[in-house]
Amino acid sequence: MVVIGTAAQAGWQVGYPSYRDNYTRAPQPEAAPAALSVDTLVGGREDRDTMTEPHDNSRSQGNPHLIAAIRDEILQAGPIPFARFMELALYHPLHGYYMSPARRPGRGGDFLTAPELHPFFGLTIARQMAECWHRLDRPDPFTILEYGSGIGGLAYDVIAGLLDAEPDLRLTLRYRLNETNPHRLAEALAAMDEVGLGGIVAADLDTDPFTGVILANEVADAMPVHRLRWTGSTFEEVCVALDEGTSFVDVIAALSPEMAAFDPLAYLEGAGVDVVAWPVDARIEVSPAAAAWAGQLVPRLDRGYALVIDYGYPARELYAGHRLGGLLRVYGGHAVTDTPYEAVGERDLTAHVDFTLMAQAAERAGMTAIGLATQSDFLANAGLGHLLVSLQQEPATAVDEYYRAQASVFRLIDPGGMGRFRVLGLAKGVSPDPPLRGFARPELPASLRF
Repeated sequence: MVVIGTAAQAGWQVGYPSYRDNYTRAPQPEAAPAALSVDTLVGGREDRDTMTEPHDNSRSQGNPHLIAAIRDEILQAGPIPFARFMELALYHPLHGYYMSPARRPGRGGDFLTAPELHPFFGLTIARQMAECWHRLDRPDPFTILEYGSGIGGLAYDVIAGLLDAEPDLRLTLRYRLNETNPHRLAEALAAMDEVGLGGIVAADLDTDPFTGVILANEVADAMPVHRLRWTGSTFEEVCVALDEGTSFVDVIAALSPEMAAFDPLAYLEGAGVDVVAWPVDARIEVSPAAAAWAGQLVPRLDRGYALVIDYGYPARELYAGHRLGGLLRVYGGHAVTDTPYEAVGERDLTAHVDFTLMAQAAERAGMTAIGLATQSDFLANAGLGHLLVSLQQEPATAVDEYYRAQASVFRLIDPGGMGRFRVLGLAKGVSPDPPLRGFARPELPASLRF
């Protein structure tokens, strides 16, 4: 059992301080309690898939300062691409959804991501990280760079799992947090200091290439997208304008300069998408921003891997069938709509990720795509089931604790929900063979082999 801090040091009952919304301060005990470990990490959290506070209806009108800023830009420049609207709505430096001091994910927020369900998600990712460390010949230092790290909950789970599996990493592990929201980043760094991990965890300020792993969980889906309409022979762009009452409305326009340079028709045909068969008025979203970000990962690494986890599909699946109605979604108060112009700045805007586009961009920049798996297969291959079995076999495990863990595991691998998320694996300066365990094909019984 590896000690990664103590409750006496942190002043908390168990687990990671202020992780999402699920811990409360505990009085300092007279005697130092047991050290925090993977075991206490798993046992100490309550079910994170439950709303415990009513949704704040005061947010329904949106952020007036942000709305005014977007209106001013449209009044000055005319209709703007939806990608620009989304960029401002999410990342305006003062008023954007992801820049706010308010907590966004979590039980009392707008949506849940996998780390909020159970620490098993991060602990399983740690198992894959441990294999990466060995495949890279146990470098010193071994650096993990997490994009969209929030308040550091996933980072804590990954570190706990790594130090439990590989005690030698205690002196060589470095974990960088790349978080656009300064409030979340400050909370994460303070919390890591509280649990004694300040020597491992730091803000992502060093731009020198490193050897290690890049991790991004549900980051690419929130990158700005252009909304396109198919006319039967070419694409038009859905832009954002103002109606007579100064409300935001869709208008159809010619492709913006960025989209014209991207050339969506050439990209889709090159990706094997049968655009000609689409019905007139088909709608899709395309994100050059996500592709650019994937390419920018390459210079961050000297040698190593990248794991990009999100909901989405390869291009031929993404741009087909019922998905041709568009996949832009708006999340708020654990509800989902397709109305992006309501409560602007107080709702999350997302779109399914085109993993073909991201893989191609990374490969053009110098990486190799080494796998694309469903989250269900990836977690199962990386050892999620073993964690659940170990918890069941632990004599100290309470029945309700086990059933909460079991329910969370089922949700993580549910093929109709989070289980159909995808995990994209990329590598630089390291052989793709044999596959990392998360991307290994399952071993079929003899009766099912050809």
